[in-house]
Amino acid sequence: MRNDVPFVTRPGFVRTRTTAAPPGAPPATTPEAVATAVEPGLRRRAETVWVPGGLRVVTSALRHLPRAVFRRLPL
Repeated sequence: MRNDVPFVTRPGFVRTRTTAAPPGAPPATTPEAVATAVEPGLRRRAETVWVPGGLRVVTSALRHLPRAVFRRLPL
């Protein structure tokens, strides 16, 4: 495998022993799910791996909102 291929993992909220999910927290993933998604991403030489995959769609939609609308969102 080439070492110069950039690789980014973009996990959402990851639930671990030290991060208890507060009430109203976004959907959480586990460290095991992140690791399971990273391995095939490395094999196919993906530049970015989203965990869970639905975050890619949500982030893309938010990125295309006008700034004035984005700033008013309760995020």
